[in-house]
Amino acid sequence: MMALRHHPNKSQPEFESPAWLSAPPMRYQDGYVWFLLFASIDIMLTWYILRKGGTEVNPLAKLVIERWDLAGAIAFKFSLVMFVVVACEIVGRHDDKLGRRLTGVAIAASVFPVIWSMTLLALHGFLIHTPPQI
Repeated sequence: MMALRHHPNKSQPEFESPAWLSAPPMRYQDGYVWFLLFASIDIMLTWYILRKGGTEVNPLAKLVIERWDLAGAIAFKFSLVMFVVVACEIVGRHDDKLGRRLTGVAIAASVFPVIWSMTLLALHGFLIHTPPQI
């Protein structure tokens, strides 16, 4: 997209080229940081629980993990994260209030599995590491 730039001393406007790979600023950056944080914690806790003998309850995530292991789980999770961020940006450019709400819902949805995983770990005694007795 080209932009017009008017100079006070010139009668004709000058066209300004956009910067290479330029993009408008993201609308809800602070929210995306929290969303990404909880998505990352979810991956770490899920992997820890699976290594301790737990199972994945999401059938699609389970299929990805069975086929592609940790790398697949990470790629799957962060593909979903990117999809949500792009959706929030698109929605937010048309309706800022709705975009903010969608970002809030995304954060809340990413907090729930973290809380659930921490609860499972606490119930099964995996949060407190006791060194082996000699």
